[in-house]
Amino acid sequence: MAYVTGTLGLFSLVDLFQLLAASKRTGRLTVKHPSGRARFYFDRGQLRHAEFADLEGPAAVDALFGDERGAFAFTAGLPAPRTTVETSTEAIVLDALRRLDESRRAGEKPPMVERDAVPFGADDGGARPSLGSPEQRVLAVVNGHWTVARIARELGVEEDEVRAVVTRLVHVGLLRIRTRRPRTARLVVRLAPVGVPVGGVAVDAGIARAWREVVGDFDEVALKLPDGSAIAVPVIASEGAGAYLWVPRANLVRLGLRVDDTVLARPYHGSDEGPA
Repeated sequence: MAYVTGTLGLFSLVDLFQLLAASKRTGRLTVKHPSGRARFYFDRGQLRHAEFADLEGPAAVDALFGDERGAFAFTAGLPAPRTTVETSTEAIVLDALRRLDESRRAGEKPPMVERDAVPFGADDGGARPSLGSPEQRVLAVVNGHWTVARIARELGVEEDEVRAVVTRLVHVGLLRIRTRRPRTARLVVRLAPVGVPVGGVAVDAGIARAWREVVGDFDEVALKLPDGSAIAVPVIASEGAGAYLWVPRANLVRLGLRVDDTVLARPYHGSDEGPA
């Protein structure tokens, strides 16, 4: 009997394959595509045979991923008539997504995770699918704290490339995403005590720790000044600074600030798109 039915477009093949893999289902997924019938046989969640029109194996998967149309139904318990797929379901999906990304580069870009999304590992300890070099490099630096933009900076890779890799890894279940923006702090300007370097400012160590949990290490803070302008300045953490921004006297003049002014502050990386 059918375990799940629906229409591609409302559901994606990635979601279907991931559902069948996660629930370790055995049976046949049939898709009634305008170009012909497609059949995918799973054994305890692993894809073992694929056929679509005159294609078999990974080529059949790629073809349907490139043109997701038609009604589908999964029938439990039907064994594969033969084996044409040797790799894991996750690897098959990842390869298909990678090829789709490459084919779309010259055209409309597919939806991708945002640059400020924070990826973290979702590996359940099972066997990891065969990964290409871009996926391995990204996974090696994912730490649950760095944003996609920070990962791109650390690897020296274009942000869009890292966003595409992270998106693929999310699709196959090796990464999850949380969107965490550093909370902007509203601070009152105070004249800095000895120890704050000229040209910089100091914020409370507790605020700095909270920011670091979101964006990782940083050495500047972006300030939105009372006149509406924004500037990035070096920052140090100071225990007990509280809700104050400690500014050396020389920097008060340079920034056009006065004691008791209120400013908005957040962590800043030099390669961010401006401090505003």
